[in-house]
Amino acid sequence: MLYPDTNCRISTAFERGQMPTMVYVNRQSHARKTIQRPLHRHDSICELLLVYKGTGKYYVDGKSYPLSEGSVIYYNQGDLHEVVSETENEIGDYCIGITNLHKRGLPPNCLTSPGEPSVRQSGHLFPMLRSMCEQMFELEGTNTEGKLAAQLLCSAFIVLTSQLDSFPLIDAEKSEEEQMVLRIRNYLNEHFMEEVTLDMIGDALGCSATYVSHIFKKATGRTPIQYIIRRRIGHAQTLLISTDHSATRIASIVGYDNTNYFSTLFSKVVGMSPIRYREFYKEEMKGIQDQS
Repeated sequence: MLYPDTNCRISTAFERGQMPTMVYVNRQSHARKTIQRPLHRHDSICELLLVYKGTGKYYVDGKSYPLSEGSVIYYNQGDLHEVVSETENEIGDYCIGITNLHKRGLPPNCLTSPGEPSVRQSGHLFPMLRSMCEQMFELEGTNTEGKLAAQLLCSAFIVLTSQLDSFPLIDAEKSEEEQMVLRIRNYLNEHFMEEVTLDMIGDALGCSATYVSHIFKKATGRTPIQYIIRRRIGHAQTLLISTDHSATRIASIVGYDNTNYFSTLFSKVVGMSPIRYREFYKEEMKGIQDQS
């Protein structure tokens, strides 16, 4: 049955009835070995991910959520986030990049309200949602009509996943991080592309360098310097995906004067060179080259 008031119904989901734009859709294979994608953020897009196989954790703004088959991950524009597999293989997921999203009652490019969980379980909708993702992925690589159909499916996918609050939600795991750890993380996120030492962090926060290192590693499992390295590599990955900058230029942007040293660190964290990572991602991505 076709509803004569379909346009009005669209307006209940999206401001002014304006449907969002799907920028890209990726299908990550569970069969391949894990490629690290450290903490990063996007300034102009949000993302919806559907896990179809595997287990792991989703880290966002200091919180962590368990992931399993059927999990839907909601990433709002600007959130600092990371998906980590619990095995040596990747988490199998579909990742949909979206922009021009104006959900009713929410800021631009936001899928959830502040305080809402960033991961929910799809329940009995999982087979349908997975089928929709598969169709979006296949259609995006076809002709103009196929791409349009993929865009319409994306809007439908957003509408369907918006109702998942009717299912049992996956609560964020309780964090034992103290206020000081949050202050350290905020400082690192603000200054990670600059020259930063433990003494500088301690001076800025009014405590010793030793205390900074101890409490941060106790809460996160990494030292502040290791955290900075991963933030830099995560940002470098975004630049490799979304720009045509050379590796030398990207190294300089994220804080490394020595390109060889940057490439060595990148390969150690990610498992491949910066140039190979750019080529690899382009092979998997369908849509516009934009992860900004």
